[in-house]
This record gives sequence, structure tokens and C-alpha cells, in this order.
Amino acid sequence: MRFFIFSLLAISFLYSCKGDLTTAELRDELIQADKAFNSMAGEKGIAEAFIYYADEKVIKPAEGKQPVVGKLALIKWYEENPPGDEKLIWYPLRAEASGNLGYTFGGFELHTKTPDGLRDTLLYGNYVSVWKRKSDGSWRYVVDSGNLTNGPVTLKPQ
Repeated sequence: MRFFIFSLLAISFLYSCKGDLTTAELRDELIQADKAFNSMAGEKGIAEAFIYYADEKVIKPAEGKQPVVGKLALIKWYEENPPGDEKLIWYPLRAEASGNLGYTFGGFELHTKTPDGLRDTLLYGNYVSVWKRKSDGSWRYVVDSGNLTNGPVTLKPQ
């Protein structure tokens, strides 16, 4: 019984020593979440990753359409608009976080086919994602948007 009580006290002490994370630690967490999000998109597909990392109240702008609002609507949107064999690779270049909110900004490459399906195409762009830190310490994006550029994003990483 003493060992159990001692263990609980030790865990409580260690947990309380962690305290609030610094801005730099939050930023590093956020960059790692963005990189993990990208890895999942490469391994499991764009739709699965974007759904997994979405907050319940996500807002996802859609080119030429009204934004998709809410995770259930995002799931339905991907069911109706599957990405196909596209490969999306992105890399965060800037990130800031404070408290439970943060953002990432970076560049992306979209590997796809021409509309006729005959040639491979490589498109470049940039993105910004606004993130929310959940009570379990995980990060989920609440807004994600991007646009095409005339070449790779040349901004230097933070």
C-alpha cells in the first residue's frame, strides 16, 4: 500500500513540475504535429490525414466553393471528392504558438496528373494552418488553407 501511495505522489510531483510549456516548446510541438500530419498523408492518404488531424469545429476553405465547416462535413466532403492518386507533400517554414492556439505556414508540392491523365504534373503552393491544442496535449487544425504559387516557396525555415 505504501508503494502505491508513494507512486501516486511521485507521479503527481513529476506532473506538477512540468508546468506550463514555454512558447518555444509549444512551437516545437506544433511543428512536430504538422510534420506528423504530413507523414500520415504520405502513408495513409490525404483524406485520412486531413480527417484525423481536423478539430471537431474545423473550417476548410474549398476552391471556388463555400468552406467545409465541421469534422462530419469534412468526412462527407472527402467521401464525395476523393483525392485519387495525388500525393501532397508539405513542410512547415514558420510556426508560432501561445497557450492553446498556434499556426503553421509552409510550402507544399502537389504531385498529380494533367486533367487528361496523360502526364504527371507538379504544382507548388503555400499553406497556413491554425491549430488548437487539445486537453490531451495533441494538436488539431481548426482552419487550413493554401494556394498555388509560381514555384517552390523560397522563404527560409524558422
